Amino acid sequence: MARTLRMPVTPMLATSMFFSGITYAATIPYASLVGVDTLGMSPGVFATIMAIGGVVGTLVSLFLGYISDKIKDRRGLLLLSTLAGVAANFTVYAVPTQFGFAFSAIVLMPLAGASFSQCFAYIRVFYAKNAPARADFMVTTLRSVFTAAWVIVPPLAGWVAAEFSIFNVYLMAALAYVVIGAIFALMMVDPTTAVQMPPPVRAEGASLLSTFALPLSTLGGLISLAVMTAAARILTFTVPLLIVTNLGGSLPDVGFYAAITAAIEVPSLLIWGWLGMRFTKEILLASAGVILALFMLSAAMSQSLPMLYWLLILNGFATAALMGLNISYVQEAIKGRVGLSTSLLDVIAISANLMGATAFGVLTSGGDYRFALMVGAGVAVLGVVIMVGANVKRLRLLPVNGG
Repeated sequence: MARTLRMPVTPMLATSMFFSGITYAATIPYASLVGVDTLGMSPGVFATIMAIGGVVGTLVSLFLGYISDKIKDRRGLLLLSTLAGVAANFTVYAVPTQFGFAFSAIVLMPLAGASFSQCFAYIRVFYAKNAPARADFMVTTLRSVFTAAWVIVPPLAGWVAAEFSIFNVYLMAALAYVVIGAIFALMMVDPTTAVQMPPPVRAEGASLLSTFALPLSTLGGLISLAVMTAAARILTFTVPLLIVTNLGGSLPDVGFYAAITAAIEVPSLLIWGWLGMRFTKEILLASAGVILALFMLSAAMSQSLPMLYWLLILNGFATAALMGLNISYVQEAIKGRVGLSTSLLDVIAISANLMGATAFGVLTSGGDYRFALMVGAGVAVLGVVIMVGANVKRLRLLPVNGG
């Protein structure tokens, strides 16, 4: 029998989540600036590329989520997706053209993006097997580590972009993916870190599609999350251009915007966690959508960077819920299928990216970024309406223990 290694799995997972945060924090605040402002794409072309990548990513994520519950070792899928992340970001850095950006976004990024949800699927299964009482706590804690990277990295990436080249932010992301891949490659040496949960047996005579069956209330909740996240995507694409074009800011200012939001998000996660012991997730997520809409309306009317920075209290609080509570909410969607359920995080994110990018392309075609934010606020409210309409009974159960 092979000797097993006693690896510090929790610190290794925490490190991987921090570097996963780097892959997003170094690039997402600057994506529209790279595509539109630097490479010269029109907002419509940029939006089309992101939308196509979203469609491809949805299919890839569902496929990986489905097979992750059936194979014996989830770590291989994680390693594959991190390698795609290295290739995707290095392509944008090494081939700084419209073609290089488009190839990365459509062909490579969809597979790379699956690493985020698959890592959380692994975390859930690992702790469900080894410390079931701490499973939810560890998911939330490691999500906070992911957020911590957003406090540190965007200002650094903004400085790198301003002093050297904006494409260097993609080199930062590629190197971060290398670290994540190395962590999971090392973990594959220890067979005790290979964990899996047996999926529920499909009823005799039931079709394959029954695996994906969802209650209408849950389906409505997932659609609501996608719509509210689409509003957040409009915000993500639009605010960097608003800062640079309308508020007289610079690339480092874009980084500070993302970092301040993340710094507010970290303690906000604890507040939402406390509220989650008293109220249902549906109430909290709907509340976050309302707060997001208020921020987007306020940001659209802001006249200076200091004013926008003060408003980030609303943004950080709303983002903490939409990007933190959504994990446990989604992982409970399909009973007994953690990998498939967690892949819905990617489906939601990619669908939101598709809707948000399309809306961004249409709304900003005339260069009016304030109007785009106002419409985005309406999209957030639409998401709230869907959540409330689909989960009226859950909304009546205000204290969780009350029903």
